Amino acid sequence: MAEATTPSVLLAVEQLRRQVPGGIGAYARGLLAGLTERSREGDQVDVTLLASRAPGRRADDPLAAFGKPIIASRLPGPLLTRAWDHGWRRAPSGFDIVHSVSLAAPTLRQSARSHLVVTVHDVAWHRHPEATTRRGRRWHELALTRARDGGAALVVPSRLVAVDVAAFGVDPGRITVVRGGADHLPDPDPGAAEELLGRLGVRGEFLLTVGTLEPRKNVDRLVRAFHQVSPSLPEPWPLVIVGPAGWGPEPSTRYDTDGIVFAGSVSDPVLAGLYRRARAFAYVPLTEGYGLPPLEAMRVGTPTVVADEVPSVHDLGEEGTPPARIVDPLDIDDIAAGLAAVLTDDALRADLSARGAAHALTRTWSAVAAEHIALWSSLR
Repeated sequence: MAEATTPSVLLAVEQLRRQVPGGIGAYARGLLAGLTERSREGDQVDVTLLASRAPGRRADDPLAAFGKPIIASRLPGPLLTRAWDHGWRRAPSGFDIVHSVSLAAPTLRQSARSHLVVTVHDVAWHRHPEATTRRGRRWHELALTRARDGGAALVVPSRLVAVDVAAFGVDPGRITVVRGGADHLPDPDPGAAEELLGRLGVRGEFLLTVGTLEPRKNVDRLVRAFHQVSPSLPEPWPLVIVGPAGWGPEPSTRYDTDGIVFAGSVSDPVLAGLYRRARAFAYVPLTEGYGLPPLEAMRVGTPTVVADEVPSVHDLGEEGTPPARIVDPLDIDDIAAGLAAVLTDDALRADLSARGAAHALTRTWSAVAAEHIALWSSLR
């Protein structure tokens, strides 16, 4: 049994049931890994996982790999999320803290003595509504409204999101900024990465980008900028695009794909190998709440081009020179200039490699877990 001073936490990790868990899934896995590390250092927290019905037999639940007790609903994911949205299902009682890793969050029972915590990863649906479906915008707005009006404490990954959430009407005193970690990828599998590149016809160095193929990721402008700069490059370095298909038009139907290689989804060891093998990394979304891929690339010393609303690299109010080449994601010429510089300027490449690695090494999931434990303990 947990000590009296230790908060009991019900962690809603429904995102880990999704076919493409994305950045929210990476946050959930990183937080759980950080909690395990903190427990080895004496920071014990009683954590139980909450999610929808397990695929297949309950004994085969992949969430069991985290070594935590699991409360699995009898409902499948889409129905459970809908039931939470409408209050048809509420969080189980008996926990000090109910924390959802995303806006897909249960509400509390009226008699519950629990405190609700919700992680809000971004307000991109508000900043760039044109890059979000109407249904997605509506769902996010209603979910954030429920969290605001329900008195939840909100965890956000950056000052950028904190400002957006406060503008939505949330008392700033209820908002805690906890920046994500960068030490979640396993050791690279260079053999598997080389085998993949060989199958894709990539023999030498390359420019890499990673992310779900959807309008907010701005792959369209990145590709156009790449085509603008590629004729002047000293080598025919291709642009390798890694990530699952999201929504919106198929990228290969929107522009010239000469020199563009679509790798699709890859395993984490292969992804780590691609980061290490790439000559440079580019990430130019319209906006991000945080942005893990640049940290993943910088952690292994890969020089990086990043859009100006990626707080993992340079957040609101941060002083000093950013550890990446910052570009305007709406300006194709500026993106092209950034790509040319980071691909060809050896002095700049060495500087960004060193400063980027130093920056990424400061972001650990153990520190993220420690900040979560401090918040949970303060609410208990």
